[in-house]
Amino acid sequence: MQKSQQLTLNVNLRDGFCFKSFYVAPESKNAETLGILQNIASFSESQQNILWGEIHSGKTHLLQACCAKVTDLHDVISYIPLKEMASFGVDILTGLSFSKLIALDDIDYVIGDKDWEVAIFNLINQCRESGQYLLMSSTQNPRRLSCVLPDLASRLIWGGSYQIKALADEDKPRALQARAEQRGFKLTDRVIDYLYRRYPRDIESLMVLLDKLDKESLRKKAVITVPFVREILENS
Repeated sequence: MQKSQQLTLNVNLRDGFCFKSFYVAPESKNAETLGILQNIASFSESQQNILWGEIHSGKTHLLQACCAKVTDLHDVISYIPLKEMASFGVDILTGLSFSKLIALDDIDYVIGDKDWEVAIFNLINQCRESGQYLLMSSTQNPRRLSCVLPDLASRLIWGGSYQIKALADEDKPRALQARAEQRGFKLTDRVIDYLYRRYPRDIESLMVLLDKLDKESLRKKAVITVPFVREILENS
């Protein structure tokens, strides 16, 4: 069977969630973690890492960036966002032996449920035995998760544990401008100020809006100005 990208239950990777588009503020400790994850393609044996940090800190972005890099090498991945998929039951964690990389997003969402904990425990063991890479994320420090299974608590920290720090408000304009430059346009201070006064300030929501503005500007062949942003927001 030819290797191809595996998107469990048709979950798609977000366009633009790559290492290049992950903004690291000056002096941020995220730079070291980013460097470690960027070497994901060079691993030759099983590895396990967990990223943790507050909501909108960029954990999903980094998990999907790792997935994108592995698929670029034509290896199989399974990306499983547990907040969205827990309702499908623990069977979604079976049959993943073909995946080079398995990424479990928001594992803390199912911690406390014994069936899920057993399934994750078994998956961790499987990955170590078969030489797969397991990457997980949590909003809480994995050492402080209230696991029903004591053995799972210890296995969650078998590998590296890295805290991802959310961008401070003063760094978000630079992150938006850097992302805009990657997409081939400039974002003025006036536009950013307008967005800040009328739109949620978490970086994930702002990046989603930026992508939308980019697509609409290309479709309408328009420059992204305050009146253009106002028109798009009022019609959305």
